[in-house]
Amino acid sequence: MAFDQYDPIFYDLVTPRSVDGDMEWYRGLSQQQGSPILELGAGTGRIVIPLAEQGFEVHAIEQDPRMYTALEDHISRLEEAVRRRIKPITADMRSFELEDRFRLIQIPYRAFLHNLAREDQLACLLCCRRHLQAEGILSFNVFHPSLEYMSRNHGAHRGVWRINSESDHPEGGVVVYSEANLYDTASQRVSSRHRYEHFNESGRLVDVFYQRLELAYLYPGDLRDLLHRAGFSDVEIYGGFDRRPFSTDGEELVVVARP
Repeated sequence: MAFDQYDPIFYDLVTPRSVDGDMEWYRGLSQQQGSPILELGAGTGRIVIPLAEQGFEVHAIEQDPRMYTALEDHISRLEEAVRRRIKPITADMRSFELEDRFRLIQIPYRAFLHNLAREDQLACLLCCRRHLQAEGILSFNVFHPSLEYMSRNHGAHRGVWRINSESDHPEGGVVVYSEANLYDTASQRVSSRHRYEHFNESGRLVDVFYQRLELAYLYPGDLRDLLHRAGFSDVEIYGGFDRRPFSTDGEELVVVARP
């Protein structure tokens, strides 16, 4: 298996239902905009499924084959009425072509950063622009490349493994999730290494999964330039899911864009 693919079992175990308030944010936009909704980088359905359970029609694009299979499996366990509201799609977020046009397109959990090159980022945004209804909006969130955080991964601390979280495993024991990051400031990319370790109740290692990810990182000016080039004229960038103005170095960048 390729090292850049996700393991859906470990992913679901360590990922909270809401990450820093993102679930509430995208639910609120859904209530504001209504159906149909398109999500890019849908993963195993963490946000898609609750929206469908609340009555929204959601199209869910996921390219990673193992995550897509897990998404279909999670959908198959839902009530029939909810299943009918979700349309899983395997496609590339840079080049998808769908017949539908959407009231809301969302890219949660920093999935947009899988587009490494500027041309890939622009291609994704152009696809989103083409698939929006006249009154539709695009929203996504990415991390702000904090100088303070990057300095923790520089020099003697370059590539140091840090424990991110510890979660209970349904079969007993715990899953320890660790990561190490290497920043390339010239290309604005981060090489991220993730390690998931399942220890049983005796403290013995049962299973381990190692993942390599290459992600871009973007500053507010980069985002505005890309969105304007893609045909979005009204762009708002917040410093968090509570709509506070972006003002400090380490905040999440939450974007809302309209044609």
